[in-house]
Amino acid sequence: MQPVTISGHRFVSGGQPFSYVGIDGFGLFKRWLMPDGPNALVRPWLQEHKAIAALGGYAGPIVVRVFRYAAPPNSFALDPWGYMAPNGQFPALTAFLAACEEEGFYVDLTSGDSQIVLPTQSGQQEHLNRTCAALAGCPNVFLETCNEPFKNGIDVGAVVPPQWGPYLRDSGYYSEIQGWQARMNLDFISYHGGRGDGGLVVWPKWLIDLDDQLATLLSAFGKPVVLKEPIGFAESNQPGRRSNQPDHAYRLGLTVAYGGVLFHSDDGIDCNSPRPVQRACEVAFFQGVKGGLTR
Repeated sequence: MQPVTISGHRFVSGGQPFSYVGIDGFGLFKRWLMPDGPNALVRPWLQEHKAIAALGGYAGPIVVRVFRYAAPPNSFALDPWGYMAPNGQFPALTAFLAACEEEGFYVDLTSGDSQIVLPTQSGQQEHLNRTCAALAGCPNVFLETCNEPFKNGIDVGAVVPPQWGPYLRDSGYYSEIQGWQARMNLDFISYHGGRGDGGLVVWPKWLIDLDDQLATLLSAFGKPVVLKEPIGFAESNQPGRRSNQPDHAYRLGLTVAYGGVLFHSDDGIDCNSPRPVQRACEVAFFQGVKGGLTR
C-alpha cells in the first residue's frame, strides 16, 4: 500500500490522485484487543464493508475512522493506557494498522473524551507522541488529534502530533462550529458541516450546502478537505441528526468530487453489521462516490 501525500489541495498516492472515501468503524481497535478479536471481529467486519462498497460499484481504497481512546458509556470506550506494553510502546496499535493494510484499508485514527480519560495536557501530548511512534512505519494512516475538540477536552493548538512518519495529520478543528482559524491547519483540514434541514422537502439544506462549503474551503486554504461526521444514517429518520434515505446517501457520496467524504452511521459507530436500512444507504453512498469520481 502506497502512503498518501499532499500536493496543493489534493491527496496523492503513488503519483495518482487519492480520494478520501471513509466509513465509521469507531470501535474497531477496541475489538482488535478482545479475545480472538483480529480474526473473529476485525477482519470479517472489514471484508463485509469491502463487499458493500463493491455492491455500490466502488473498488477503490476505503478509509475507516477509528478511536484510539474514549470513555464509557461509549461502545468504543477504550483506556488510553490499557494497550501500552511494558516498554512504553503501543505494539497492538501497530499490529492493528498492519492488518487493516493487509485488508486494503487506510485508517483515520481519532480520540475522544480526553477531559475524562486523559485530562492533563502533558498526558495528552505524551499519548499522542507514543501513538505517532507506533505509526512511524505505517503507510496507511491519517491522524486526527481529537474528534470535536470543543467538547472532548483537547486544545488542538497546543497538543500537536509530531511528524515522525508518513501519516498525515489533521487537527480536527471543525470550521462551522468554531469558526475557522488557519493557524490550526496541519496537513489537511476537517470540516464539520451543519445538519439542519432548513424546511426543504426534496433535498435537506445540509445536503445542498456541502459542495459549496467544501469548494469554499479548498479555495480559501488550498489544502485537502475532508467532510467528517456529516449527518449520520440510521434505521429511522431523525431530522437534523440521522437520515434513513438512500438518496441522501447517494448525494453525499457525490460530494467526493470536491473533497474527502465519510459515511457516518449508527452501526458504524458501534461496529455492528449494518442493518437493512443502513446497508442500503451505504451501498447508495458508494454508488454516489463512483459517480462523483467520474465527474
